[in-house]
Amino acid sequence: MAHKERFYTADFFKSAGLEPFREHIRQYFDGQRTVPVSRTQSHISHDIFFTFSNPLLERFLEQPDSKKKPYEVALKYGFRGYSAGGKNGIFLLREGDGGLIKAVERLAVAQEDTVRDDLDLQENGLDALRKVKIVWHQPSGERVVGVYNTNNDRMLFLDFAQY
Repeated sequence: MAHKERFYTADFFKSAGLEPFREHIRQYFDGQRTVPVSRTQSHISHDIFFTFSNPLLERFLEQPDSKKKPYEVALKYGFRGYSAGGKNGIFLLREGDGGLIKAVERLAVAQEDTVRDDLDLQENGLDALRKVKIVWHQPSGERVVGVYNTNNDRMLFLDFAQY
């Protein structure tokens, strides 16, 4: 049976919760579907489309509670540019985010083939990408970090990192 692919949105998450997304992940790992793609608003430009690396998708299956809140925040609040503090959503990393920047650089190089394919980099290198984080109320400073191709408004979240 062929599945109609959909973009996962805040409205869909609000009505159906995390389980349809997790089922899509299971089917993706079984080779039955494409990688699940989510769509959120941008407070700066067009809607943003984002995906997660395989290690993060596995974590959705193994430890859904660890991923539910950052995923919900990314969908609900969208991309907000630079953080002014005290807000949830997806933000660009600043120079002061040194530990997160190093983590993104390391993760992007380690997953370069996936990053190139998922974000459709073509001839551009990894340095053409912006570094991003999902911020939610997490006192430990843990964030989900990733990379953003501003040419096609696509993001790929790579893993968790801490300051």
